[in-house]
Amino acid sequence: MRPKRLAKALLGQALVRGGFWQRRLRTWAERNAVVILTYHRVTDKWDETLDYSQPGMVVTASTFERQVAILKEHFEVVTLGALLADGTSAGQRTRPRCVITFDDGWRDNYDQAFPILRRHNLPATVFLATDFIGSDRAFWHTELIYLFTRTELSRSLEETITFRTYPGPVRQELRRLGKRERLGARDLDPLIETVKALCDEEVIEELVHTLSEAVRLRRPLFPDRKFFLDWDQVRAMATAGFEIGSHGCSHRILTRLPADTANEELVRSKVEIERRVGGKVEHFAFPNEAASEALVTAAASAEYRTACFAEPVARGGALGIRPLRRLGMHEQVCSDGRSFDESLLRYWLFRAPEGVPA
Repeated sequence: MRPKRLAKALLGQALVRGGFWQRRLRTWAERNAVVILTYHRVTDKWDETLDYSQPGMVVTASTFERQVAILKEHFEVVTLGALLADGTSAGQRTRPRCVITFDDGWRDNYDQAFPILRRHNLPATVFLATDFIGSDRAFWHTELIYLFTRTELSRSLEETITFRTYPGPVRQELRRLGKRERLGARDLDPLIETVKALCDEEVIEELVHTLSEAVRLRRPLFPDRKFFLDWDQVRAMATAGFEIGSHGCSHRILTRLPADTANEELVRSKVEIERRVGGKVEHFAFPNEAASEALVTAAASAEYRTACFAEPVARGGALGIRPLRRLGMHEQVCSDGRSFDESLLRYWLFRAPEGVPA
């Protein structure tokens, strides 16, 4: 852990144990503050493969249920739509608000998270990457994790990449992995993040195809597996009071796409969800939380009312849309009740989101 992050974490722990947490909760309530949490996958177990997902995307069902109990005790849990519609003035609340969000549209959101939230009578907002809903497709990083953890790929890796024109850092990561005999999902994080940062869609597709061929596998790699929700499950969640938002169509990082292609993803995903589920889709979460002022403007033009992204590109309502920042949750930072409290506290001390009163 970096020194600055460690200092913040230690300060957060000290303040929680000193009772500052409860006082801070009261302050958030008085100021009309809101905490917005991001989840991806909720799995029934934790093992080295993590069901072929990155560690930062996974929380176990048991951990998630503990977190939900904490949220229910200390917060008023609402959807983004309810957040915007709430006219309660500052100083009139007894508890701060919290929004639980899920990105991508994983099937375990329905199988694992949905029953837990229903038991606690709490809502959530689910952002869908529409091209994957009801399909047998998998994200490219899911395929990479599978290829490295469940095949003999590393034995033929050097020969496979020798004459390929991948960026230097990608080749370096591939060689590093080729020297390892046993790999888990977390070992793939550096490669995945390097590929994400340096490679466009065509290079990523070629990489996964080449690695699949190296172990004589044909895609799709999971012909009998459904990683994502189907539309019946989406409608069931919506009927139960869950809010459905857009996460684009292809899950590509929109800042890397031509403007017309990115704008099409904003519109087409919204239209598809409205056609399949009914009602208006008013909330958008940018893939990889990467946005630009032009993209936020395009989201406003597409009649989204909120947009979730990592870095502030506009202030408040300057673009006619409410920008929101979220706190990403996963097993490694919040595996028990105490550390979950601390992560929320550090969020408000050091990562207050844009466009939200803190």
